[in-house]
Amino acid sequence: MSLSNMTSFVIGLASNTDDAEFQMEQAVQTLQTIFRKSSVSNFYQSASISGDGSTYTNAVMAGLTEMSHNELSEKLKKLELKHGRDEQARREKRVTLDLDLVIWDGRIERHNDFEQPYFNRGYRELLADGAFQYQL
Repeated sequence: MSLSNMTSFVIGLASNTDDAEFQMEQAVQTLQTIFRKSSVSNFYQSASISGDGSTYTNAVMAGLTEMSHNELSEKLKKLELKHGRDEQARREKRVTLDLDLVIWDGRIERHNDFEQPYFNRGYRELLADGAFQYQL
C-alpha cells in the first residue's frame, strides 16, 4: 500500500508505575509491529499535572497507519487493558499504561495534552529528528 493511502497519527504514552520503563518498552514494541512507519521519542520523566507528587515516564510516537480512527483508538484501549489499566488501577491512581491519540490526520484531537510539557517534550524531539518528513 502506498503512503498516500495512510493516515498520520501522534500518540502520547505514559506510565507512573515502578516498572514504567518496562511497560513503555513493551507498548512501543507492540505498536511498532502494527504500524508500517513510526518513530518514537526517548523516554523522559515528568511530574504529574494533578500535583499528587507522582512521576510519570513519557514518550511520544508518530507514524502512519492504514487503520481508521476508530480502529486505532480501539487498539490503543485494548493495549492499555492488556497492560493492567483497569478500574482497580484507576482507583489506586496507578497508570500502568496510558496511550492517547493526540493528533490524527494532522488535526489536534486532544488539545489539553497537546499543550502540556509532558507531550511537547517528546513531540519537539520527533520534530527535530525529522520524524514527520515522510508525511509530506
